[in-house]
Amino acid sequence: MDNLINDKDNSLNDLKYEDAVKRLEEIVTILERGEASLDLSMDLFREGVALSSFCERRLQTMKEEMVKLVDASGSVEPIDGVE
Repeated sequence: MDNLINDKDNSLNDLKYEDAVKRLEEIVTILERGEASLDLSMDLFREGVALSSFCERRLQTMKEEMVKLVDASGSVEPIDGVE
């Protein structure tokens, strides 16, 4: 069970979105089983929160980049429900 947040040669900045989602899924599975110790569960929870924040920021960055690219072409169309 790799901890993507605490590995010395792995940082959030170098992490791929897909890898973060995969690790989040692993964490959820482990926590849902309820077999981990309290300390391990808390460590996993902290890692999950960090990964979730990373994913949210990454998606927001991509969304902003797409808007800029569309703005550059002059054909922005608002999408209902998307800020």
